[in-house]
Amino acid sequence: MRNHYTPSKSILILIICLSRFIDPVNAQNPVLVYSPVVSGLTNPVDAVTAPGDGRMFIAQQNGLIRIRDGASLTTFADISAVLTSPLGGEQGLLSLAFHPDYAANRYLFVLYTGSTGAITLARYRRNATNPNTIEAGGTVLLSIEKPTPLSSYSNHNGGKINFGTDGYLYMSTGD
Repeated sequence: MRNHYTPSKSILILIICLSRFIDPVNAQNPVLVYSPVVSGLTNPVDAVTAPGDGRMFIAQQNGLIRIRDGASLTTFADISAVLTSPLGGEQGLLSLAFHPDYAANRYLFVLYTGSTGAITLARYRRNATNPNTIEAGGTVLLSIEKPTPLSSYSNHNGGKINFGTDGYLYMSTGD
């Protein structure tokens, strides 16, 4: 009989192993320290570093993509015109990802709820002469429509996009 891997067995083994290292009588409470690194953000939903660029880009629910430079912020892009209006709950800009070859091709991808409420994946491109802004207009690559009326289905919009080590773009949605 083969021993099959199951998550519950792994969790049980992990708990047993950890319990051998924890002494509840002499354990100290950890001290957590909060140190803000930047202020001035409004509902940040994602933060990623651009490959070959090194800067941190922060996506805000309201459609702004900000560049963090030390303790200061610069607006890189404003895609608020394509977002659901009014914003709120789980609607707006959801995620941001940079192409693995961003330094050469300048492509970035965003996931958002569009003006009709559809979950939308779009590609934009960084401006060739100004690395602090994007070119006008993006290309919608995928749009997942919501049932109508929109007001009845404004939730379940969470999502994340990431490039895998295989170079493919992966997307998750709230549903």
